[in-house]
Amino acid sequence: MIVGIDLGTTNSLIAYFTEEGAKIIPNRLGKNLTPSVVSVDGEGNVYVGETAKERMSLYPDSVAQTFKRSMGTERDYILSGRHFKPEELSSLVLRSLKEDAESFLGQEVTEAVISVPAYFDDKRRKATKRAGELAGLKVERMISEPTAAAVAYGLYDKTRDTRFLVFDLGGGTFDVSILELYHNILEVRAVAGDNYLGGEDFTEVMAKVFLQKAKLSLQNLSEKEQVRLYREAEKAKCAINDTDKVTFGFLYKEEQLEQQITYKEYEEACEKYGETSEEALRLKYQVDDLSAAFEANRQTVEEFTAEVDALCESVGQVSEAFDSSMTEIHAQEVGALALIQKYEDLTSQANLTAAQEKQLEAVNQQLAQSYPEL
Repeated sequence: MIVGIDLGTTNSLIAYFTEEGAKIIPNRLGKNLTPSVVSVDGEGNVYVGETAKERMSLYPDSVAQTFKRSMGTERDYILSGRHFKPEELSSLVLRSLKEDAESFLGQEVTEAVISVPAYFDDKRRKATKRAGELAGLKVERMISEPTAAAVAYGLYDKTRDTRFLVFDLGGGTFDVSILELYHNILEVRAVAGDNYLGGEDFTEVMAKVFLQKAKLSLQNLSEKEQVRLYREAEKAKCAINDTDKVTFGFLYKEEQLEQQITYKEYEEACEKYGETSEEALRLKYQVDDLSAAFEANRQTVEEFTAEVDALCESVGQVSEAFDSSMTEIHAQEVGALALIQKYEDLTSQANLTAAQEKQLEAVNQQLAQSYPEL
């Protein structure tokens, strides 16, 4: 049994292919998204997902998150006295997804297609593949996240050769990619981005705004207080997109502190990240269509979509950022669905017509060129 996995910085999920198309597999809690968080207690018991995330407020030293940013590096994570590499932590998340899928499907899962950011170099891709192998999976293919988003968005259905811009702001990473469709071959033509920019950074900005207004220093907070601070910052970040201001409440040394933070204050504090996105968008290729794949943090959609529109208008014809058919699909689900759908479409068909065989050959050629290490 083969599955498609979106291994995200903040959340991950898994999908499989049915006669009705690709379907998301819920985890043991009945949710599609599994937080990419790992915790290890003093006895060596491993917790993944929501359980690990909840342990953070009580045992911050035993929890690791956003380790995808360190894939392919020698960074060492210490959880309850035990040492872990980023790929080892990622393998624990993948193993949890694998177990959820086996429980749901009632059969063994042995193979997977895993998505990776387009700018992941060979070292990071090999670390991702190793994580899959440590989880007991044969990684059949790694596919770039913008390619997966483009496939799910339906760009293969275009009848004319064209270029597309995929703007992918995730929980911990940021991708801007130019994809070109030429004779049914979808190829990544240019990539820009930041491995250390995502929704987690916008949460940190919200926390800093609160600390500044409350005249507090992060260094003066205990680890547990810092965890509570960032949890409240996440809530405020999500809420501020629907209102002009939010009330940020935080329990500090048994005293409830509250500060009003306006949308304008938060927007101004985030300006430096807007500059990063503007720099990434200054690519030399002309853009015919604009499709956006905002992953975990929808609260930033309005400001970033407006910025993308303004920047791209001068270099090409810009279409709507989201097609109406995509508005009800969570962007991270799009990635996993595209992965498994694409693989099944290319490998599971029988009695292909001549045109289909030609298309299959062309796509396989493109995949071989894009991922020679596989």
